[in-house]
Amino acid sequence: MRIVIVEDEAPIREGIAKILQKINPDYELEGTAADGQEGYALICRTKPDLIIMDIEMPKMNGLEMLARLREEGYQCKVLILSAYSDFNYAKQAIELNIENYLLKPIKIPELKKALQQVEDSLVKEQNREKAFSIEGIFLSCLNGQIKPDEQFHSMTRERFGFALEEPAEVFAIWLGDGYEEQKKRAKELLEDVGAHTVKFASYVIEADAWKMLIMILYRLDGSSQYTYFQKSVSPMLCSNLNSPIVLLWRHVDNLLELSTVMEEMQQDREWNLLLGKGFLIRRRDVENIKTVPLKHPTELEDQACQAVKRLDRETVSRCFKALFQYYQEVQHTPEEVKKSLIRFTWSMINAYKEVNEIDVDLQIQGILREISEAISWNQIDASLHKLFDLINEENKKEELPVSVLVQKAQQMIRKYYDQGITLDEIANKLFVSEEYLSAQFKKETGATFSETIRKYRIEKVKELLLNTHLKLNQIAELAGYSDPKYMSRVFKEEVGMLPNEFRKSAH
Repeated sequence: MRIVIVEDEAPIREGIAKILQKINPDYELEGTAADGQEGYALICRTKPDLIIMDIEMPKMNGLEMLARLREEGYQCKVLILSAYSDFNYAKQAIELNIENYLLKPIKIPELKKALQQVEDSLVKEQNREKAFSIEGIFLSCLNGQIKPDEQFHSMTRERFGFALEEPAEVFAIWLGDGYEEQKKRAKELLEDVGAHTVKFASYVIEADAWKMLIMILYRLDGSSQYTYFQKSVSPMLCSNLNSPIVLLWRHVDNLLELSTVMEEMQQDREWNLLLGKGFLIRRRDVENIKTVPLKHPTELEDQACQAVKRLDRETVSRCFKALFQYYQEVQHTPEEVKKSLIRFTWSMINAYKEVNEIDVDLQIQGILREISEAISWNQIDASLHKLFDLINEENKKEELPVSVLVQKAQQMIRKYYDQGITLDEIANKLFVSEEYLSAQFKKETGATFSETIRKYRIEKVKELLLNTHLKLNQIAELAGYSDPKYMSRVFKEEVGMLPNEFRKSAH
């Protein structure tokens, strides 16, 4: 809090300055004055938050100084310190909108309490001012947290030249994984668009959770800006920003609809799969698109399934390229395309499982979820590459130069490690002695049976910690541990931190 002291008695003036520092070292003393005339000049120059002043002073008394300041629009807070208890003085002071009237000699607890009240009042006013700003108003609309009355509309008209009940337009740009890297540049471009027009006012909101920038166009001149944004602004953004980029547009009858409209625009983003980069997606245009039912390409799916069984990645890639082309030959809804793609991918995964052991179900589910939520073909392509890399990684595990006996033991470990299978049980199933299997397993893999079991269980725990919100006792059960405390101890030995610490560090 920035403070000016206006007091004609030097000992009192200096004493108050020292007391202020003791009460709160963060108080900033902007200066002191010995009379009303000097105080007036100091206050006009420094514009403090608070004036601490006497009434009876030479040249210009305190009340005359304050009346002049009020006439000129200075609304800073005022504490009066006076030796006079005369009611007329107090009445005039109250009419000049002071915070408090303290009688000399000043008691420090009283002064401290009065200063705290001033601080609290300033904080409330600052919060109100922040809320009643363009940013605060639009964010409240975006969050659906505002219910304005006629007085509120009058205040926004008076201060900002518009009311929330008036029509507006919304332009949004989704930047996907490139959001953090490109949002500053994108915001500068949008603000430059708004700065070079008289047809509308605009404000740009950073919606980090959605990886979007939202540009609200208000104080419209009566005509829609859709064509201008479609023909000029959208191409400019596409040429200055890297993919992925999805552009969206909506008209709103009033800004109170903003929350609902943004939910709908979030859903509209997936039409980018059909319409492509640079197209300004508008709900009414989407509703007029004529689509045809999608016939699932079963023949192409069979080819991909056979190829994945042979681990023929080249043919699988060709199948997916042909699949993408097939989806784009005629217009289908994005929902149908993604459902078909998930079915195609799931069939291919099951075909792979027919000939190979694979224990990455949670990771596969994550990849399929990414496809279902995809907005661009780049996202889908990245998800499929993840899947291919996952299969390749699993395949490399199978290519270790080990005997058929040890291979079968490894397959049984992968299949039953979470069910408490023992070396003795595996040896019985493979018709060999426990000692022989243990020796061969260690010789060919470099790890003992128990070390291998532990490794699989720890990897399972990691996977569940990263990809689920399950509790530790549930994770322990799924990973084959009967005691979650024992699981935590083993996990720390292997990973160097407790499971909950691992989960927090990963997120």
